[in-house]
Amino acid sequence: MVFPSFSASHLIVASGLLKGLAELGHEVTMVSSFPQQKPLKNYRDVVLPLNTSDKDELMSEMMKNAGNQWSMLFQIPIMLKMPYEIANETMASPEFKKIMETESFDLVILGFFANQFLAGLGYHFKCPVAVMSQVQQTYLTSELVGNPLSIASTSHFTLGYSGQMTFSQRVKNFIASTIEIFITNIFRYMERKYYESNFPPDKFPTYDEAMRNISLVLVNHHFSQGGVRPYVPAMVEIGGIHIDDKVDSIPKDIQEFLDSATDGAIFFSFGSNVKSSMLPQDKLNAILKCFGQLKEKVLFKWETDTLPNKPDNMMIGKWMPQRDILAHKNIRLFVSHGGMGSIAEAKYRGVPLIGVPFFGDQMGNVAAISQEGWAYQLNFDDLTEESFSVALKEVLTNSKYFDKAQYMAKLYKDRPQTALQTANFWIEYVIRHKGAPHMQSNAVHLNFWQNNLLDVIFFFIVVILIISKISWVIMKLLWRIVMRKFIGQKGMKGKKQ
Repeated sequence: MVFPSFSASHLIVASGLLKGLAELGHEVTMVSSFPQQKPLKNYRDVVLPLNTSDKDELMSEMMKNAGNQWSMLFQIPIMLKMPYEIANETMASPEFKKIMETESFDLVILGFFANQFLAGLGYHFKCPVAVMSQVQQTYLTSELVGNPLSIASTSHFTLGYSGQMTFSQRVKNFIASTIEIFITNIFRYMERKYYESNFPPDKFPTYDEAMRNISLVLVNHHFSQGGVRPYVPAMVEIGGIHIDDKVDSIPKDIQEFLDSATDGAIFFSFGSNVKSSMLPQDKLNAILKCFGQLKEKVLFKWETDTLPNKPDNMMIGKWMPQRDILAHKNIRLFVSHGGMGSIAEAKYRGVPLIGVPFFGDQMGNVAAISQEGWAYQLNFDDLTEESFSVALKEVLTNSKYFDKAQYMAKLYKDRPQTALQTANFWIEYVIRHKGAPHMQSNAVHLNFWQNNLLDVIFFFIVVILIISKISWVIMKLLWRIVMRKFIGQKGMKGKKQ
């Protein structure tokens, strides 16, 4: 798998997939900036250097419009510029060049985030290409395999509508989808220069051909998470692939802290991209004051050694094994940014959630689960001591959140196969059948106008206009003939009189 990304959280699902494949006997290689903490059998990390200062600068810029869905759509170009450069630098790195010169593979899995021009690696290694998306279906991933968008019935990933959409929601859904399609197609032009510089036209097929050479798309979603979607065979849901019932041991100090939380414990983490230490001071003070008034203990992800005004019932840590912490029997609540991985882990463990979304798909994710009834949405701009206290009291004292979370956990786990078994089957299927071209939808070979029948609609409009014009000319001609005949007969009668 090749997954050049600035975010460790992007690698959580990808790592879950590769670790699972390694356990099943596959020899896997992960090319990224985030290696495994411990060596694993059949698993090899090829580590790429990463400039973390650029990431912090990007996150600071994104924080300026935290929680604003429409601003976030227009910030997509800012958000994607950095990962495109990282992906381009990957192709030039000595570690990866050595792999390209000396090794071969049965399948290239591309961790998908502003790096789709790397699909040309399939031609280099002469093997099929699969894509793994850490979010649900988007226009970009749908286009790769000809999957329908169903804008009229399926919510855009940034909006998070559930159930049947109202007219106004469908209008907003149409606008959001149109913006995404427009921005995606603009970036496709930019991507061509990256593709052609790394895969020269005299040696490799064109960029468009590379985009049509994707055999499989794995999406980090499950239909029980809301928003039932139509899928072609080449698009497969693997939501929750990084989670299982097996719980690894957690650090001793955290274990003892949670074991002693007889009144329950709360876990607070905004993921790997948004650092708690970056929060505005007024919002941080509000959060700490509210936590200090609770009887529950609080595990707080904090990136520095000390936290001023830390309450006595709080334990801080730079890194915490979130997936295993959420499995602890004393955890009563998870305060999260609403990333897809975090939501999947909370849902799998049946833990209620307070979602404070910042950017990307987080607004839509939190909106969707709050409508499901096991989460409380608190927008970042609205976060004050009063609003956060209300949110804590609501989720901790109203049993409906816990009961619904437990039900959603059962629903999420109820599958004929685990997510790993599903992914493994289709990956092996694509390898066995040399890319499985018979599984490709004809829609892959249609452009936007053809795929949406706009050319056909335009054709019928022209035909109708032509027929209408001809009919109008004929009607005018007939009218003149009739009028001439009528006037002629009238004139003859006048002469006879």
